[in-house]
Amino acid sequence: MKTKRRSGSTLIEIILVMTILVIISAMSIPSLQSMYGSYKLNAGVDAVRSGWADARARAIEEGRPYRFSVEQDGSSYRVAPHQDDYWTGGSNNGPDDDPNGRGLILEKSLPSGVRFAVNGEPSNPNTPDEPTRDALDEKPVTNTNWTTAVVFEADGTSKHDVGVQFSVRGCKATTLQLRGMTGTVSVKTDK
Repeated sequence: MKTKRRSGSTLIEIILVMTILVIISAMSIPSLQSMYGSYKLNAGVDAVRSGWADARARAIEEGRPYRFSVEQDGSSYRVAPHQDDYWTGGSNNGPDDDPNGRGLILEKSLPSGVRFAVNGEPSNPNTPDEPTRDALDEKPVTNTNWTTAVVFEADGTSKHDVGVQFSVRGCKATTLQLRGMTGTVSVKTDK
């Protein structure tokens, strides 16, 4: 009488397959992290480009200058009318008695880990790569918290060209360039 052999895997075969899977996973993690970093970087670029478009459009629509400013650690930005009432002291909402009506106020942060530098000025080197963020509304709005990057005039132009470089760990830096006189925006990835 012939006995049937049972088909199955030995423990050594299972361990060998698991080892191969672990090695392949370990090799793909840096690639996945880099890909995720590029998504965060692109989201930051798109957010600032959108902030510029909002500021420029509002400046033209309302007939008054709008300011785009960055937080000094290079992770948050703010758009509001270029009037001291919107940038000094207490209220983040601006003055209640603004003769031009209440202006647009945007306060946003870049995705976690993304930093930017305006016109080649590096952000604070002492800030951690993955910052812990306080809510923006918990911070008082004063001139010491925000550094003006660009002011859009009522005709949609700016007096200066502006370059904002975005960086995130594991990715090549990307620069967003604003041409002041035309308002055109271009994106360039560093080599």
